[in-house]
Amino acid sequence: MSHTITATKRLAHFTLDVDITLPDSGIHTIVGPSGSGKTTLLRLIAGLETLDSGVILCDGAAWSDTRSGFHLNPWQRPVGMVFQDFSLFPHLSLMDNVLFATTDKFWAESLMHALDVWVIRFAKPRHVSGGERQRGAICQALARKPRLLLLDEPFSALDRPSRRSLGALLRDTAEKLAIPMILVTHDLEEALTLSDTVLTLVNGRVSSDWLQKRIEEMQTDAARNQEAYTRKRTEWRA
Repeated sequence: MSHTITATKRLAHFTLDVDITLPDSGIHTIVGPSGSGKTTLLRLIAGLETLDSGVILCDGAAWSDTRSGFHLNPWQRPVGMVFQDFSLFPHLSLMDNVLFATTDKFWAESLMHALDVWVIRFAKPRHVSGGERQRGAICQALARKPRLLLLDEPFSALDRPSRRSLGALLRDTAEKLAIPMILVTHDLEEALTLSDTVLTLVNGRVSSDWLQKRIEEMQTDAARNQEAYTRKRTEWRA
């Protein structure tokens, strides 16, 4: 089974126009320059925005189809979505935030164990770290038992060690639960490390050239940094 997104959406400076099919498993990352339509694509999949034309299918079931005028509302779609600002209720504990999305307490507890927030389940969001809040937000999104999890820059407010730790947990969770995930990120190292597939959007269209150029730049920068590090070590020893 797979997810098919054939979408056209007129934006301020260009038209988002994609025709993609994603496998029904793994982590699929969307990268590209700022303002290229990445978040808009997630919002179209989630039903937060409507297509100008096109169709969105999940395992053969239509979520949007402009030919027939069909459009499922966001709450009707089996989708979980995690934003970069955590989207937790500040007055509820992490556990109550997760239980808000499900009546299955065993499932909620299992998710909190899997994402390593069980020990802080009674804490409110303001009393835990950014990484812990984001893990709680992912638990909340997964608690709905979605057919698809959408993540919009979920690690952007975290430091590098926290990003890597949460990324590893996300990878492990995707494999254990067999829930496909679509991740938007500006971090190419993150995208290449976590993803089963990488989609590049530039001005609303799929482009492979942009990603290849960025990878080459990363390799050049890494070589320069290594050369500078070696030179400094030599100078220090001298």
